[in-house]
Amino acid sequence: MEVLPKRFAKYKLTLHPDKTKLIDLNSQRGESGRSFDFLGFTHYLGKSQKGNRVLKRKTSTKRLTKAITTISMFIKRNRHMKLKALIATINVKLRGHYAYYGITFNYKGISRFYMQVQRSLFKWLKRRGGKSKWIWETFSKLVNQWMPLTKPLIYHSYTLS
Repeated sequence: MEVLPKRFAKYKLTLHPDKTKLIDLNSQRGESGRSFDFLGFTHYLGKSQKGNRVLKRKTSTKRLTKAITTISMFIKRNRHMKLKALIATINVKLRGHYAYYGITFNYKGISRFYMQVQRSLFKWLKRRGGKSKWIWETFSKLVNQWMPLTKPLIYHSYTLS
């Protein structure tokens, strides 16, 4: 921590003292500082399938909540669109989310986002006006067979040595 500000100063950069700290990821459970959020991910120390210690990343809770709220509001405001156009636009947003958050060890996070998008779409399609004919079985066929939503996919993977 003493050397780092000097190295940054060489490139005319500074460290914000309130935002910079050392974190011991090896600390025991119950102690603070076992993870940190950076660039929309929560970084933490975990174990690989081989039992080696590895730095894992998952979608930050704040970012996931914000993304779910944003897509839900988008669907609410645009539920009047033709169904094919609405699903095509949602698929673009899903692919963008997967492209950023689809990294090794984060499949659960992008799957959670996918499920919430499905729930939100179902909710707002039922409220399009008139007598609702939407039941979950019909909706499930729609998003899985007729006009499929883009499924979660890991775009950025790295192998463990």
